[in-house]
Amino acid sequence: MLFEKLKKNANTCNNNNIRIEPKNLHCDFERAISKAAKTIFPNTNIKYCIWHYKKSLEIKKNKLCYNEVKNNNNIFIYYKAISNLPFINPEYIFDIYVIIKIKSIKNNYCQFLKFLEYFYKTYLIDYDMKIWNYYNNIEHITNNASESLNNYLNNLFPTKPSFYELIDKLNELEHLSYYDYQRKIRGIWKIKKRAINKANEISVLIERFKSIEAKLIDAKCDRNKIINLWFDCLTNLNNII
Repeated sequence: MLFEKLKKNANTCNNNNIRIEPKNLHCDFERAISKAAKTIFPNTNIKYCIWHYKKSLEIKKNKLCYNEVKNNNNIFIYYKAISNLPFINPEYIFDIYVIIKIKSIKNNYCQFLKFLEYFYKTYLIDYDMKIWNYYNNIEHITNNASESLNNYLNNLFPTKPSFYELIDKLNELEHLSYYDYQRKIRGIWKIKKRAINKANEISVLIERFKSIEAKLIDAKCDRNKIINLWFDCLTNLNNII
């Protein structure tokens, strides 16, 4: 209903017969939201929040294999590798998962294998990998902006507001957003440096490994070398994230 209203209002305000459709929609791992958005805006690119991805893995890890991950450094490295998969070339994600699983079977990491099974069924089967992979766009990797707005609105209304109270407040925020935008393009409104630096660090690292991968492909190297390259990238990401 919300997406239908957004589309209707956008078309109402559109005087140039230009097709108005969001380019990207960032949300957490709720299929109902992404399905509704795709129904109304079929060309919109759905991206799931990495923070929610990592949080989900952490909760399942704590439930299934907390002690194994805590007490065994090899398992810890494997767990961190799984949690950083959204940043690497998706073509090699399944290969890396298989390598980790084979090593875990060989070393009898029983509890961690249960975690790997959960990851496989949830993120490699149930969800489309491209929705949670940010290999080609590391600039916006969470839905923190919308979460922040939601928290802001919750703080404004200790009790549930009426429809008209909410609309009045959203109208005020719309004007504030415009003024913030004007300040931003004049260089007055600065984004938090910490968040930018983290995304930049990840992006620089991924670009470096992309370049190495391209050289390996040009040299017609074995696919296993490229898989190992991206496994090394996951290890390097542990120093950033």
